[in-house]
Amino acid sequence: MLKKLGTMLAMAAVLSVGGDALAEGRKPFTGGRHPARAVAGVININTATAKQLDMLPGVGRHTAALIVAYREKQSFKAPEEIAQVKGLGQGIYRRIKAYLTVSGQTTLAYAAEQKPTDPSKLGAKEVPAKLVN
Repeated sequence: MLKKLGTMLAMAAVLSVGGDALAEGRKPFTGGRHPARAVAGVININTATAKQLDMLPGVGRHTAALIVAYREKQSFKAPEEIAQVKGLGQGIYRRIKAYLTVSGQTTLAYAAEQKPTDPSKLGAKEVPAKLVN
């Protein structure tokens, strides 16, 4: 019973710290993981570096190194073969399959982040109705 109460108090403390961070405009602690960034382009899994593979959603440094080690033994003949890499299952494959290729150049790059539009720079016709009161 006391263990449950302690766990609940710890969770409440973590949630309150996260809420304070949001109220102050800071990002809450996410356990050391960086949020996934949007990417665009394609990655040749037969020639990409571990650093390039690390850009894929759901693929970290460790998994990228596993992909490179697997590739050194045998090259990929089709993108879906990447799911055979130990530690990279069907779930991650579904998230990254649109970015994979086995030939050509790697063009994968982080997508530009969209910044909110400044209403003062919009013309009178372009100001959203909810901003005009």
